[in-house]
Amino acid sequence: MTAPLESGRGTSGSLRAAQRMLQLQNSLVELLRTKPFSRITYKEITEGVAIDRSTVYRYYNHKNQVLQAAVDVRLTAFASRLDLTFGRMETVDGYLGRLVDAWIGLWLESGPLLAAASGLGAEPGPERDWWRARVEPWTEAVREAVEVARFVEELPRDGRPARPLAEMAVNLCLSTFTAELTVPHTEEHRALVRDLLLDAVLRTLGRG
Repeated sequence: MTAPLESGRGTSGSLRAAQRMLQLQNSLVELLRTKPFSRITYKEITEGVAIDRSTVYRYYNHKNQVLQAAVDVRLTAFASRLDLTFGRMETVDGYLGRLVDAWIGLWLESGPLLAAASGLGAEPGPERDWWRARVEPWTEAVREAVEVARFVEELPRDGRPARPLAEMAVNLCLSTFTAELTVPHTEEHRALVRDLLLDAVLRTLGRG
């Protein structure tokens, strides 16, 4: 979602607006350490930054916009680090394990933000469309991997459409991350969750 920009002229105005939007995003991140998104107001977000109250609506009109912008920044950076392509030398187990490990790293960095975004995506409306669009590259990558894995006989050709299976697998991952990676756990517990999740994903996709 594109946020309203400050009405300053030239590069300095755009830079100042970008800095203030980042301040508001960081304020939300700090608030999410203490309470769920549903209990946070836009007023609270603005109180966490040194921005004149009369100008805050130049940047965002609602707390949802702040959340969406903060998530988009992180997902853009994540996309630049993660190759979603099912490599020719990879097994489907290795590929899905690589995706799960990358997603776990993302959730450990930004779990409260992503959990809040996932919550928005559960409600009908534009926020759901926004969240689905963000998850779509992951779902499509898993769908393609399923098709390739079936072709090379790493997964059974059981007649089930690959797309719904990919959606189920990705949603299983997201719900598990939100439940397990936004609260403190030992490294041993997280490693166990990771292995159990990967096994569940492979079974969802047809591995016996």
